[in-house]
Amino acid sequence: MIKIILRITSYFSLFLFLTVVACRTYQGDLIQVKAKSLTLQIAKATSSYTVLDKEGNVLLPAHAVSGILFSVADSLPTSSRVESFELNDNEVHGTLINELGQLAEFRMVLEDSQLHVEVWSGENDALVMEIRTASMSPVYGLGDHGGYEGKTDLFGYRNDHLINDKTKTHNWNHYRFISTFAIFPSRQVAQVVFDKGEKRIAIDSVENKMGVTRAEKLNAYYFFGEPKQVYQTYNVVREKEGYPSKKPKFGFFEIGYEAFGSLGWNTYQSSVQEDIDTYLKKGYPLKWAVVGSGFWKGERRKPSEGTTTAFGIWDSIPESERSDGLPNPRYPEVNGMKAFFKERGISLLLGSRINFKALPEDGGNYHSANDGHFVNEAIEKGYLVKNESGSDQVFDVNFPTGKTYLLNTGKPQAVEWFVSNFDKWDVDGIKEDLMLQDGVLLDNDAKQNTVNEAFMDQGKLVMVRNSAYGVPGDILRMEDTKYGFDQDRTPINALGYAYSGAGNVYPDIVAGKYLSNPLSEDQKRYFVRNAMMAAVMPVMSLGYGPWHMENQGYEKVVEKSVSMHHQLVPYIYSEIVRGYESGYPYAMIPLPLAFPLDQDTYHLADSTRRQYSWMIGESLLATPVFGNDYATAQTRNIYLPEGKWMDWESGKVLEGNKTYSAYSLPDEKFPLFIGGNDCIVLRKGGKLYLYYFPLNFKGQDYEFTFPDGDSKSVVKTPSQTADSYSLEIDGSKQNELVWDKERKGYFFEIEQGKNYEIKAKDK
Repeated sequence: MIKIILRITSYFSLFLFLTVVACRTYQGDLIQVKAKSLTLQIAKATSSYTVLDKEGNVLLPAHAVSGILFSVADSLPTSSRVESFELNDNEVHGTLINELGQLAEFRMVLEDSQLHVEVWSGENDALVMEIRTASMSPVYGLGDHGGYEGKTDLFGYRNDHLINDKTKTHNWNHYRFISTFAIFPSRQVAQVVFDKGEKRIAIDSVENKMGVTRAEKLNAYYFFGEPKQVYQTYNVVREKEGYPSKKPKFGFFEIGYEAFGSLGWNTYQSSVQEDIDTYLKKGYPLKWAVVGSGFWKGERRKPSEGTTTAFGIWDSIPESERSDGLPNPRYPEVNGMKAFFKERGISLLLGSRINFKALPEDGGNYHSANDGHFVNEAIEKGYLVKNESGSDQVFDVNFPTGKTYLLNTGKPQAVEWFVSNFDKWDVDGIKEDLMLQDGVLLDNDAKQNTVNEAFMDQGKLVMVRNSAYGVPGDILRMEDTKYGFDQDRTPINALGYAYSGAGNVYPDIVAGKYLSNPLSEDQKRYFVRNAMMAAVMPVMSLGYGPWHMENQGYEKVVEKSVSMHHQLVPYIYSEIVRGYESGYPYAMIPLPLAFPLDQDTYHLADSTRRQYSWMIGESLLATPVFGNDYATAQTRNIYLPEGKWMDWESGKVLEGNKTYSAYSLPDEKFPLFIGGNDCIVLRKGGKLYLYYFPLNFKGQDYEFTFPDGDSKSVVKTPSQTADSYSLEIDGSKQNELVWDKERKGYFFEIEQGKNYEIKAKDK
């Protein structure tokens, strides 16, 4: 009760403060626009704007100085005012003038759940433009740019060069999923600015701004409502703005394998097949495998070697005078290898990049025998990105060496040509993996979106790595992880993806890359903790074989993590589909989204507290022990939100709204709590079972989507406790539900085409 009173007092004080600030900004007449439940007010003298709900509470607080800034030069003046305007229903359109006398047009359209803001030059000039409100917090999101801050609450963030480009400290780009979407769950507000080029973001104590640099138009939105409503609105707007996501397929949420984790860049047929067979013999249920590199023709590590755009030219014929220490050729029986995967029911994926080796005269290492005719054909057809002079622009990438050209993905004919040529590899899917070093030259964060969409439309499995705003693929893989890297980045980056609306998160290969025998004890500790964290994320894959640890206890932990993830895959996939349909990241819900009014959830996920927690659907709470203390930590402070929660392993029921200090989570303990809506689905022996845990009695329906991605069953749950429970199937009474002593829940087989109701029997 004390906690609730304090929260109400805090919110009321915050409201009074923001109202006073807003009033102080209004010097002169106000422009007012109304929607059904929202009101927009714009101060003519300062261009500051605020949004109020139907009770008059401030949702979006006005900036104290000026709401809209713009300039024809790189430096921005400090203010602007509304010179003229006209009103039309829920829209205001007018002219702005800044302190330098420069003019710009603006339009604001208010709807029941959003405010759309546009600013542009009436002279068709490219402008620097920003829109600003007063400071707000806490805030989450910003795609990859939010993933390297050491915390998920990004308050204090400022970056006027938000784009897919190399960083000051690295020659490659680890910012590949580019999104300006940011959400303030406690304020019921979110925002995004859409642009392919350089964005300007600041969310700190000075201001909350969104902007663009040298753009024809600033195109931004604010969204209002509970998180589920916000993401639903954003989902619609994002697609309308040309950044659609695609419906993921079940197969990519099964256990996978990446050769890169085992072999790095030096893959070859026999090593890959030996790895796969060893995994299968040990009982690991692999269903997809990626060979990202080395399958192309030519000696490895020589500039003349082929690339992923040497379509269909495998390294299958012996060559003289090789000295790379690898088999010659690396892939001698391509058809046999494809049959190997098909016979084992494993989908085969190859690496895919849209960069082509440039011709020697442009600084590239094009080699006709290894690269084929494709780059010449692309040049002839005009399918490559041009520079200002009309020549084919050259770019630096992480692979291959030398200058490269890029496919012009804004041309539908170029995309169709690329995808049809990739078919020459004749595989089941792709790992998209452009590593662009000078993305600022391209000025297009959405460079991969249309290609990945086309592969998805073909029915291929698509692992996305470069994308803007949406995820036009099955899964979204973060930048490489490995032993020796910052281990706190992995859960923080993954949660950042989820906040940005991408629930189909892939945290990279278990144990990362470049491990080699013998493993140190510290590397083994990293291996097992990384496996248990991946097990409670939406996607899990293996690389370096767990048997290399030469420790049966550690290997059993990895086996257990894989087995449990395998059982949960149908449940996870159902939440993936819900996320695709709604925009809300159901498969990985950060706690501040699931419990937006619970202040105790706001600051758990950082590199100091390391309370990395999220909901899997609305019935499972994941609490993995991970971070830079992976080698020593055996406990964590665990915060459980409101409700009752049952420890997955022990079956102990705990009360929520409470932190449990030094909660025991040893290596072998699966880090999950059951609660929320009390329903999950587990896969056992090839069948699907609905498990009901009588904990919270919310009386809510649980909707399950089957692996075909379309068929659904609805399960009605009781709103009161009982000594026993019966089941009705499509309205027909059945027997009492069966109790699973080990899992401590009731269960029944769930089948397509049927709906169910769990009924509490009278005591």
